Amino acid sequence: MSSFLKSLAMNVPAFRNHMKRVNELSAERDRLSFISKRATEERNRMADEHGELAAERDRLALELEILSGRKKPPFAQDDWREAKRRKEELSSKIRASATSSRLSPPIEPLRERMNESIVGWIRHQVEAEKYWFQKIEVLPGLYSSGWSDPAVEKLPYYGLPEDLTGKRVLDIGCAEGFFSFEAERRGAREVIGIDSFPDSIRRFNITKAARQSNASAFLMNVYDLEPKRLGTFDVVLFYGVFYHLKHPQYALERIRTVCTGDLLFQTHMYEEPAVRGVPWARYYPHGMMSGSNKELYDPTVFWIFNSACCLAMLDHVGFTDLKIVSHDPDPFVISGRSPEQSPGIPPNQTEAPWC
Repeated sequence: MSSFLKSLAMNVPAFRNHMKRVNELSAERDRLSFISKRATEERNRMADEHGELAAERDRLALELEILSGRKKPPFAQDDWREAKRRKEELSSKIRASATSSRLSPPIEPLRERMNESIVGWIRHQVEAEKYWFQKIEVLPGLYSSGWSDPAVEKLPYYGLPEDLTGKRVLDIGCAEGFFSFEAERRGAREVIGIDSFPDSIRRFNITKAARQSNASAFLMNVYDLEPKRLGTFDVVLFYGVFYHLKHPQYALERIRTVCTGDLLFQTHMYEEPAVRGVPWARYYPHGMMSGSNKELYDPTVFWIFNSACCLAMLDHVGFTDLKIVSHDPDPFVISGRSPEQSPGIPPNQTEAPWC
């Protein structure tokens, strides 16, 4: 309705009363909308408070059960008794065969090797390895027998950038090299993997040769990282290592010295309800039992952290812009950045970094 017609219509009492009622209803709608918004905000606030109170209630209930003797504390010795027994049993078997065993298992020679094709030779090397951690496509259609399939279980969740063109990438705990080769495929100008397990480096090199990759792997511990050895890196991948470390804080300090770009951090974690939101960790003095029925024994697990503790430790050593990329809790992934951003560079060979 034009303003002229509306002004004429307002002289009609019935229309004037109608417009007054419309305005009153509009005001009432706005008032109710405001009340509804405030009610929603209050409901959300009360839900948050209820969650905090529930966590505090659970913590106090657990503490009461422990004090009364009805429940053992989380760090009770019984929790690690079976792990200790398995560790001693395994250690005894290793010592019993030590005088006739080897660090690296021998590979059965390939008969008629001079007449064998390159594919046949590579297949022989892959199949001669009794253990593979990662399932990797070594050659088109030829996969290792790894029990972990990172292409399915990890790659979609671990935050690896689609484009790594021109980047120097460090893969800590590279194992057989799945993420190293994937980073190379995504354009990285140089990829270096490190692992403290000799067998992993051997299998990495089998895959490297088969794929004609330029990625390199070194037998090195994370505690040995420093710029003069391997240089600095635009992207550091720190996947699946943290809980295997006796000195996790020191490891993060060493990583911080070589990361001049972005860090991708993944670890197993556990959220203890009684300390939710508080930095917390559990120590495993003899490794841990794992598997769906606790039938497997892993002697290399020392610490399991909660998410708050992981974030706090990364913040402590100086990483910034910390974000939880995945929080399932497994996989649990955090991204972070070095506060001093600069291009990754190799070490200065004139300073004799290897001497």
